[in-house]
Formats: sequence, structure tokens, C-alpha cells
Amino acid sequence: MKTHFQCLRSSTIKHNAKLLSSVAALACSVSWIVFVGAAIGQTPTAAQNHLDRGSALAEKGDVDGAISEFRQAVQQNPNDVDAHYNLGIALHSKGDLEGAISEFREAVRLKPDFTRAHINLGNTLDDKGDRDGAIAEYRKALLLKPDDADAHFNLAVTLHRGGDWDGAISEFQEVLRLNPDNANAHFRLGLVLRQKGDRDGAIAEYREALRLKPDFAAAHAGLGLALRQKGDVDGAITEDREALRLNPNLAVAHYNLGDALEAQGKHREAHGEYRKACQLAPNDPDSCPKAKNPAGETK
Repeated sequence: MKTHFQCLRSSTIKHNAKLLSSVAALACSVSWIVFVGAAIGQTPTAAQNHLDRGSALAEKGDVDGAISEFRQAVQQNPNDVDAHYNLGIALHSKGDLEGAISEFREAVRLKPDFTRAHINLGNTLDDKGDRDGAIAEYRKALLLKPDDADAHFNLAVTLHRGGDWDGAISEFQEVLRLNPDNANAHFRLGLVLRQKGDRDGAIAEYREALRLKPDFAAAHAGLGLALRQKGDVDGAITEDREALRLNPNLAVAHYNLGDALEAQGKHREAHGEYRKACQLAPNDPDSCPKAKNPAGETK
């Protein structure tokens, strides 16, 4: 049995450094996926034995041990696509982006139609700051598999970060055509629509995300911001407080709640929320200056 790892940016959420520009951005986290590679009854090769041992070590959390085994698999069989691919994932998880890129490139050289490898190469290039390279890899994946929702999602996230809002909207909509119950895609589409000024569209997407996932704290925060921008301050405060009930460390929700309270003239309470936001995100250029102002002077 051959084991592949895949890293999909649609799996987890982390906050952007700039709280107001985006509620959340997608981070790449490693999940372990098993595919059958060797035929039943086939005698394992030395390379396959190393792959199996590496997979077992990785599942136990011993990534260093897994890397060692995958490297030995590559040495035993330099043309083993799975060994290069798994080594790339393991190296990425250790922060060795250059090493991971090299292994993913070798995997797609050996198997040009390896969709997962193109996606993970794109993820790693994006992590390195090569947005154009990442977009190119996602598009290659979609040429191979047009209905790959992960490739569409990752492409949408990267286009959004690059300022191509229309392209991002199109890709998120394609994700939702393929998977209407993807709460994260509804959330991200809401984020782009709000930034484009379509607050009603954003509110609808945030509400759909919350229908699918009621405990989605970032979606409550996003909905709160859109509601406040529409003039519904009470509704915004309700959503911000719910976001903080679900995740007390969500800095953007503290900041947004501060703005909503400020709009109601509750300066002291607002100042307290700005301080909490700044404590959670000390380098944020929006919340920290407001946190330094005495209550009653934040306008």
C-alpha cells in the first residue's frame, strides 16, 4: 500500500495580520490520505518498505523519522513518485519550503498528470511568496481535473490575496457549484463580496456559512462587520459577541465589537475591546492605536 499526504488550504483558518482587510485567510495544514498503490499480493520493494515505515512514523507524529524513511525510499528508487511526493509533504510540515518545492517538482516531472502534486506545489509556492507560480500550478491541476474543488478553492484564495476579486468570486462560486455545503467557501465568498461593496450579497453568504456551521466564529465576525456597515449596529454587536463566545481570542471580533460600541457612544467599553484586540495582535495597525487612547477620545 502506498501512502500519500496532501495539504489542502481549505482545511483550516488563521487570521491575517491586518484585522480589517480580511477576517481570515486559509492556511495549509497537513492531513494524511491513504491511496492503494501496490497490487495485492505484490512483494514489497525496499523503497516500498521505507515508504510504509515513513507513513507509520508520520501518523505517530515523528516527522523527522518519516523524512528519513522517505529519503531512503528516494535513494532506493529515484523514480518513485510517491516517495518524492510524501517527502515533499513531510518537508513542508517541517518548514523546509525549498526542499518541499524540489520534491513536488520532481513528482510532477515523473508524473505530469499528478493533480495532488500540482496543488501542493502551488500551496508551497504560495507560502514562499510566489503567487504567480502558485496560480500557474492550480491552473495546471484544473486542466487535469476541472471539477477539483480544492484546486478551485486554493486558486480563489490566491487570486483574492492578489487583488483579483472578480476572479476570486468566480472561483469560489465554482467551488460552491461543486459543493454547495462548503461553509468555508460561503464565508470566503462573503468576505470578497463585502470588500467589493456588495454587503447584501456578503450577508447572505455569511448567513449560509452559519446555517451550515453555526459555531463558525469568523463567519459571525464577518456577518457582524457587514451588518454594521449596513447600519445595523445592534445586529453587529450580537454577532461580534457570539463570535467571541465561540472564540474569545478572535482579535478581529474584539476590534469590530469595539467599533460597534464606539458607534453607540460606549467609549469605555469600546476602548476595552480595542485593548483586547491589540493584546491578541500586538502589531495590528488599527486596533493598537485606538487601544492607546483614553476612553471617550476614540472617534
